[in-house]
Amino acid sequence: MGAQLRGQLEYGIACGEIPRGTRLPSVRELSQELGVAHVTVAQVYKELLELGLIVTSRGQGTFVADVPRPSTAPELERLRLLLGDAIKCAEAEGFSLRQIEETMGVMLARRSQVARAGRHVLLVGLFAEATRGYAQDLQGQLPPGDQVQSITLGELRQGKGRELVEQADLVLALAHRHGETQALLPDKSVLPVGFIPSQSTRAALAALRPLAHVALVATFEPFLPSFLAGVKRFAPHVAHLRATHLRADDLESVLDGADTVVYATGSDVVRDLVPGRAALEYRHVIDPRDIETLVKPALDAVNKAKKEQP
Repeated sequence: MGAQLRGQLEYGIACGEIPRGTRLPSVRELSQELGVAHVTVAQVYKELLELGLIVTSRGQGTFVADVPRPSTAPELERLRLLLGDAIKCAEAEGFSLRQIEETMGVMLARRSQVARAGRHVLLVGLFAEATRGYAQDLQGQLPPGDQVQSITLGELRQGKGRELVEQADLVLALAHRHGETQALLPDKSVLPVGFIPSQSTRAALAALRPLAHVALVATFEPFLPSFLAGVKRFAPHVAHLRATHLRADDLESVLDGADTVVYATGSDVVRDLVPGRAALEYRHVIDPRDIETLVKPALDAVNKAKKEQP
């Protein structure tokens, strides 16, 4: 029960089903609601707290952890004052307004070239193929010149990819693996991003035949309840669903009774177990809201830092 509860909360937070900042029930409230032992819920909350997925506030409760927000841009009035002072100093030195204008134009053009040089983003994931797919999708949503590369947690643990890490202007990690990623990269500021089911996944599930016999295969057992709920949400019309996980004893029997298989990322081997039958990966993408509100502002901050370098 503890593993399933942790899996549902971890998956829900990572995929945005439990929004950041959401107040969670207290240990006692959740224990009573689910009929689970108090100590079990307390242990799950402790593990999620250690992972940095939740935070506690004395007297207020337990909340899904938020992510650091980029600092807001300074007021334009401050910029006007700075430039005004610079122009006055230049005039006092005997330079004409035309000379000042031309020189500032050249300096701004050089700074613009620095900004257009491109930023390096490194995405840290669990599975190589899926992480490359996430990176490619993110690449298409960033300006030309930016470069998005990928690496897995396993590769980082093995000491691989140091060059990628060193050249990265921004490191992104799966929200539920943020703490682990940050621990492996103590010299980098790691930004957690959430994931949602891809448009192609939602469309494929909606297109399943109502009378199809569908087998669902999760990669990790604790995520099985959330995986099943996700499939039901996008394919409520399918009557025959059986769910299992990649290492379950009943995997073979569940697959034998299915004409269609939906498998989680990381369970690609399932395709080889059902030759000739339809097999669909339940693929995710980085939450577009996080790209707009977290990733792009963080890259703007990178630009600003580069421009301030001598």
